[in-house]
This record gives sequence, C-alpha cells and structure tokens, in this order.
Amino acid sequence: MRHPLPIGTDVNVDIAQGLARCRGRILEAEFDDGWLYRIDVTGGDACDDHRNAEGDLWVCQFEVQPADQ
Repeated sequence: MRHPLPIGTDVNVDIAQGLARCRGRILEAEFDDGWLYRIDVTGGDACDDHRNAEGDLWVCQFEVQPADQ
C-alpha cells in the first residue's frame, strides 16, 4: 500500500483522463481499496458534476499529482 499524499498538498487533478481538470489542495485522505482524497478546488474546472451529495470532491489517488510534478 502506497502512503497517502500529505494533507495540505497542492495537486493537479485529472478526472477520467481529461473529463475534468483542476488544481486544488488535499483536505482529507481515506483508504478504501486505494487512497481517496477530498479536494478543495483552487483553479480550473469546478468539477461540479463529480461532487457527492454534500458537495465534496473526492478523487482516486491515480487522478492526482503533486502540483510540483
């Protein structure tokens, strides 16, 4: 199991290989058969179509890269 990215990490998000792209910051990490990250969107697409009923954006580990990479 890979370790999660630290809370507060600035990331680039690419949902479903280009369906939605944004920049954001990791607010929370949760493990469920892989790491999931709750993202505070800071730029780009608001990703509204991908948010849960509470309005949170959760993405899989393979959909985020630290912003400095």
